[in-house]
Amino acid sequence: MQQRVWLDTLREFMEKHETDEVWQQKKHEAEIKNPWFTQVNISKSINAWVDVLRNDAENWLGEYTIPKVFSLQKLGIIMAGNIPLVGLHDLLCGIICGYRVRIKASSDDEVLIKHIVGGWISANPDLMDRIEFSDNFKGLDAAIATGSNNSGRYFEYYFRNIPHLLRGHRNSISVVGENTSEEELTALGDDVFTYFGLGCRNVTHLLLPRGFDMVRLFHAWEPYTGLIHHHKYANNYHYHRAVLLMNLDKHLDNGFVILKEKEDVYAPVGMVGYSFYDSLEDVQQYVMQYENQIQVVTGFQSKVKFGKAQQPGLSDYADHTDTIKWLLDNYNAAASS
Repeated sequence: MQQRVWLDTLREFMEKHETDEVWQQKKHEAEIKNPWFTQVNISKSINAWVDVLRNDAENWLGEYTIPKVFSLQKLGIIMAGNIPLVGLHDLLCGIICGYRVRIKASSDDEVLIKHIVGGWISANPDLMDRIEFSDNFKGLDAAIATGSNNSGRYFEYYFRNIPHLLRGHRNSISVVGENTSEEELTALGDDVFTYFGLGCRNVTHLLLPRGFDMVRLFHAWEPYTGLIHHHKYANNYHYHRAVLLMNLDKHLDNGFVILKEKEDVYAPVGMVGYSFYDSLEDVQQYVMQYENQIQVVTGFQSKVKFGKAQQPGLSDYADHTDTIKWLLDNYNAAASS
């Protein structure tokens, strides 16, 4: 199956990132261009992709009836750049489903994504005429665009005449239980702090049992104190801390992260929101109320365990929309018209 060969060669190319000199140079360039993309975070993202392509690809492809004849339909992808390689999944989906893909890379992530596409094409020359980078989005048959809620309104208008899949801003939440262990709370720190909390799968709000001892969180999160030495993270933390102090807003602060009691899901970098619940019905009501803002629920009584928020499988789609199915439905609709 050609699609499996493509995924295998992509994995093999990405596996070289720790030893190949060109890879090392590109990772360094990416960090210079976007200081949020530290070497640790870039390697974390690449290694996660290597693992998922090795362990998940066959089952993922087996879930769908993939066309054997590739289409001339053009898919445009406007990628985000909040965490390293965040747009790669959409590219894989488009190629697997037989589209010719036109990419507008985020300026924050263009070094890595262009390097990966170049290496992928070198290993698979048959992809050369199926992937291009461009700012021209005329003549498309379908589009996938990720951005802010404000840009989403522009995308909605711009792509109004073609099938489009638009993604706005989301965050994730975690449910802490009465018996959540210290080890689980430390793992929760991964959900909060991986990639500095910039991803839609990062936890920005905690649902805590009423009476929960907040000191437990600060103790469990001590391994992440080094974040404050990153200048961009520190700037965010100090700014929001200053605003809270000037406004006399009640909050908790351990020197590198702020905990603030509030209801909404969103919290800025350097801050985590929390609210208390008295019963599981309260948890369910919260999730239902904010379901359009929530990407993932981790923790107590969730399928996603503490520490696994930023370890999605290939079938864990953004905004809970099966991208492969959406692309195949549009592909089949166009073929039958």
